[in-house]
Amino acid sequence: MLYVKKDTPMKLDTNLWQEIVVSITPGFAGIGSLVAGVASDRFGRKKMIVLSTIIFSIGAIICGAAFDRYILLVGRIFLGLAIGFASMIVPLYVSEASPANIRGQLVTGFQVFLLMFGFAAVPAIIQFIGFLFLPESPRWLYENVGEAESEEVLKKIYNNDSAWIEYEIEEIKQSHEAQVKAIAENGGNGFVLGRILTTPHIRKALLLGCALQMFQQLSGINTIMYYTGTIIKSAGVKDDQTTIWISVGTSGVNFLCTFLPFLIIEKAGRRMILLASMFGLIIALCLMGGAFLAINKDSAKTESIWLMPNSNTLKNTSELEHCSKFSNCDFCVTDDSCGFCAKTNQHSIGFCLPLPKEGSNINSTQGICAGNNATKDGMHYLPNGTEYEWVI
Repeated sequence: MLYVKKDTPMKLDTNLWQEIVVSITPGFAGIGSLVAGVASDRFGRKKMIVLSTIIFSIGAIICGAAFDRYILLVGRIFLGLAIGFASMIVPLYVSEASPANIRGQLVTGFQVFLLMFGFAAVPAIIQFIGFLFLPESPRWLYENVGEAESEEVLKKIYNNDSAWIEYEIEEIKQSHEAQVKAIAENGGNGFVLGRILTTPHIRKALLLGCALQMFQQLSGINTIMYYTGTIIKSAGVKDDQTTIWISVGTSGVNFLCTFLPFLIIEKAGRRMILLASMFGLIIALCLMGGAFLAINKDSAKTESIWLMPNSNTLKNTSELEHCSKFSNCDFCVTDDSCGFCAKTNQHSIGFCLPLPKEGSNINSTQGICAGNNATKDGMHYLPNGTEYEWVI
């Protein structure tokens, strides 16, 4: 968003449109995931994954070629639907069509391929080509085609190891029989959610899964990852290229740490790795929250706008009155309608002035940072020099 919002024809200069472009993808991912479960049961895991890669590639190409915000929005919707399909089906496929001894490692690797805009087509194309050579899920084949076809796939997965093949077939058979029995006890197929809620062990698994997802979202990790650039800028980093490289560092650590469970997941177990991750997340969020509190205390103070040079030219508007109430730079820039205005190289005191409803955050509507009076670093998110920005 640091660069896209500067693309004038794109017209993403308002916070509302930036928020729409960011949030539309996870929103449609939710819709896609709801459709994916039923579709994969009916048509097969492989077909739906191949379809998701096609939709993903189309969305990435549209985003990469977009020349206005509406086309970009369409591309982001396509990406959202594809993410919803993939997020639902790929881990399911991997868990059903991979050797048991490396299953945890393969599922963990699912999040490695996360890229932006046009580059997002690259992993989708790789996945599309790869799936042309991969079989259907043996569990789906057992339930919808036959045991012989399921066994043929398991022979490829386990390289004709009869012990493992027999083990997997028996596990699939028992799971299928339990599902058929549960359906029969409910008087037929019935409503899927109804069967889930009336089957104790499945209900428990559902509640645990939903709770894990809920707390993951409530921790704010997605907001932090989506708005890494904005957070870094708010800590006092002005240069966009520097911000991007710091963001790359954050994403790079996320990428590299994905490989750590590869080495330990089968030995340490899922629960231990989850607890360790949660502990690390708590520490990181506390550091970030504490850093922002410290930055607020260290932030430049705002002076009365009536002490500003040429203050007699100010128009006493409601916007000006609103912004003038903030006591420091941090409070000022937290409000989307206000910006902190300071003289070049002046980082201890400045003025909180209203920003235009649409347009640049460099110029205020009134005061010494209005129009051509504003210097490049006249209006900025936080003054340089705070000693706590490194914590973020």
